[in-house]
Amino acid sequence: MQAFDQYLQNARFLVIDDEPVSASAVEISLAAAGHEEIRIVNDPCDAVEAFREYQPDIILLDISMPIMDGFDVLGQIRELTPPDAHIPVIVITADSMETTRRRALESGANDFLTKPFGSTELRLRVRNLLETRFLQLGLREQNRRLDERVTERTRELEAALEELRDAQRQTIRQERLHAFSEMAGGVVHDFNNVLMILMSLADLMSRQAPKDWDAATHLATMQTVLQEAVQMIARLHYFCRPRHDDDLFMPADLKKVVEEAVLLAKPKWHNSARAEGREITISLDIQRVDILPCNASEMREAVFHLILNAVDAMTHGGTLTVSLQNAGGGVEISVGDTGVGMTGEVRARCMDPFYSTKTGTGAGLGLPMVHGIVRRHAGKLDVTSQPGAGALFRIFLPSDNGQAEAAAPRALPMSRPLRILLAEDDDRLRQLISLQMEAMGHIVEAASDGTSALEKFHAARFDLILTDLSMPRLNGIALVEAARRHMPGIPVIMLTGFGAMLLPKGERPPGVDILLSKPITRDSLAAAIAKVAA
Repeated sequence: MQAFDQYLQNARFLVIDDEPVSASAVEISLAAAGHEEIRIVNDPCDAVEAFREYQPDIILLDISMPIMDGFDVLGQIRELTPPDAHIPVIVITADSMETTRRRALESGANDFLTKPFGSTELRLRVRNLLETRFLQLGLREQNRRLDERVTERTRELEAALEELRDAQRQTIRQERLHAFSEMAGGVVHDFNNVLMILMSLADLMSRQAPKDWDAATHLATMQTVLQEAVQMIARLHYFCRPRHDDDLFMPADLKKVVEEAVLLAKPKWHNSARAEGREITISLDIQRVDILPCNASEMREAVFHLILNAVDAMTHGGTLTVSLQNAGGGVEISVGDTGVGMTGEVRARCMDPFYSTKTGTGAGLGLPMVHGIVRRHAGKLDVTSQPGAGALFRIFLPSDNGQAEAAAPRALPMSRPLRILLAEDDDRLRQLISLQMEAMGHIVEAASDGTSALEKFHAARFDLILTDLSMPRLNGIALVEAARRHMPGIPVIMLTGFGAMLLPKGERPPGVDILLSKPITRDSLAAAIAKVAA
């Protein structure tokens, strides 16, 4: 009870009595009981203002007063008192009639003192009422703390629920990516094989054709279109392919990369938009940032696609913002618009493959491709958007994103023709690759599967193995493993149309010096041979 005794000693008393002698008697009795905070009000008209200013813990109120009696004062005070304030009122009266007591209780009084009264009676009644108030205040404080804890816990639960929802959305997205990766694997492999055959044929014909031959122009066009087809197929697995060892990450000037992307997209945000009656203003804040390793071509394409998306979102014109700046531990590229914005559902699914809100246009691969590029750079792609408030895409690229190769493989002069063992199960492709390498001056021994290739390897000496990854009877990895046991230092180039689908972490198989994804050009093949041979 030490806390209550301290509270009782410091309690504030408001005594309202028009008779100064009577009020002084109450004050003397309270002071004798050890109370010091006592205010006397003799004019009932000043009682309400004194109550507001003094904020007492207990009120002693005379009933019989001129102009305003105690009932009027009590009514006004109770109107100003919050329901949970619990400020006790002791009515002091010489009237002992039951009707007076009942009216006082109905007006909000808590106890009575009938004149004349003794100091002991006053002290005990005050103590009882203040003890009740003390307990009620403690209960109110406890409820307040409990409400704060409930509110805090509710916020924690809501945050945990939102994290769970984010995790569920991420899991669903990963499942979709995995399912599409499984589906796209065979499609990409078959298309890449077909494209490589066509590219090899076009390359052979263009190299053998006379310069004045009319069909040479058509062959050049065919090669250009085939390269475009290669890029289209590459987009199918841009978003699910991890970084490969043969990805070229070179120190790049990102300021130049972003500026080039803006310039490449100018026909879209300036010419086409204006032709459609849309006026788009561009705001650039492209700062010079730290040099970091990246694939400049991929990053240029990523920014380019974000700009195109932003322009499409501004159906009635608006402002396109592009910025580049240093961020903590890396750099940040942002592309924003003042367009239609996205709902929460669209924002959650906008990076899913084949999801598009564009009516009649768009395959739904643009943002997944950008997401894949950023992920291969160990970065993050975030989007903030609200319906009608535009969207802002932010790419964060960390400075430490892996070792970059100093330069692309380049064709080195051959000191002598190489004896090459080729393992490829596609008859047409095997024949074309053989012709290309023979045209380079090499001697080629071809096999239709891994088992035949291993037999040829044991029967003769070779300088290099060029093998497909997926083959019947004995695949490329098993072939390389067996060959390396027999000849540990034999250089190996592995060629595959599956790429990331069979190598989920993007690493090279054991014993493979270079992993190439189909389709490849004759120059790329020559550069790879020169690199491992050197």
